[in-house]
Amino acid sequence: MTEQIPSSDDQYNHLRVYAARQKQTTVERLKHAIAQLEANKRPVTAFTIKEISGLDYMAYYRNREAFLLFQEHSTHLRKKRDQAQTTLRPSRPKDVGDTQARHAASVSPRDPLLDYKRPRLVALLHEAWTERDQIAQSAQAEKAQLNQHYKAEYDQLNQRYSAVLQEHMQCGLAIARLKAQLAEHLTYMERLRSSLKREEHGPQF
Repeated sequence: MTEQIPSSDDQYNHLRVYAARQKQTTVERLKHAIAQLEANKRPVTAFTIKEISGLDYMAYYRNREAFLLFQEHSTHLRKKRDQAQTTLRPSRPKDVGDTQARHAASVSPRDPLLDYKRPRLVALLHEAWTERDQIAQSAQAEKAQLNQHYKAEYDQLNQRYSAVLQEHMQCGLAIARLKAQLAEHLTYMERLRSSLKREEHGPQF
């Protein structure tokens, strides 16, 4: 029986699903923290978000959807956008809303990492490395567990196949014996009929 080895996509699909679930969880936690800060009229910064949700800046910096959400609600970045909108001169816009949208799009928000001091950046880098190593170890452990599961399943299927094959061979031998017995019985019956015919007609002179 040929062992079917799972493809690379099948092996790592659960990791992709897990990563997507983690990203979505980060987005939801960030949304909740921002909503709570804005409801309490507190500034939305990396420090206040961590205070409310425990999310470190690097957790949503690597998550595109979460980082865009942070940039949209960041108090510092909002002030920068407002200042840029007031200094930009509109060129006879046909629609005020469209002009404001163009101004907002033209302002590239400042990366909050630039406000961090070097020791803090080093600490964040070490945290990212630690998280990377933990994910790699977790992936390796799950891969080993999956390999054990597939091997156990393969061994079980192989045992079932061997049992079915043995049963098939025994059935074949039983059929062969029955055929031989049937042939002997038919031969005996043929001889018996011949003997009865001779006795019925009697001796011929």
